[in-house]
Amino acid sequence: MNILTTRFGLIQATESDVIQIPEGLLGFRSFTHYIHLSDPVARGLSWLQSTTAPELAFGLVAPPLAVGDYRIELRPGDRTALELDDERSALVYVILSRGESGGLSVNLQGPLVFNPLRRLGKQLVLTSSRFPVRFPLDLNSSPVAPVLLAGPSPLRATA
Repeated sequence: MNILTTRFGLIQATESDVIQIPEGLLGFRSFTHYIHLSDPVARGLSWLQSTTAPELAFGLVAPPLAVGDYRIELRPGDRTALELDDERSALVYVILSRGESGGLSVNLQGPLVFNPLRRLGKQLVLTSSRFPVRFPLDLNSSPVAPVLLAGPSPLRATA
């Protein structure tokens, strides 16, 4: 299948590359099919690109890039929705965003959890989280922060 994107141009993908997020993402409920791509420029950054909306892509990072002690607990209903037999096989990401002042932050209260075997995803809403929705990402102090290489910023149009 061909997927047209505004960020990466035309992408060739197979049906097995598609991740279904049946409930969609907060604010984007009608978009339920995505592909997960590594960023070609910034190490540690990946993208969740809609297969139907060329302009809709979310920058993702693994939570340890922002907070070393980040932990979530999957409820039984979340495990069922993701068809997860073993919680250890789940992949967890947080959505990256750029603030008005240009700084980067991550949403630690709305992590994305994926079952890579079933190609299913779900955005959780953590109501008792000790972390904020906009947690500043300090690229200078974190030894495991994504390395943003020189050149055009792939983050300029983060959804």
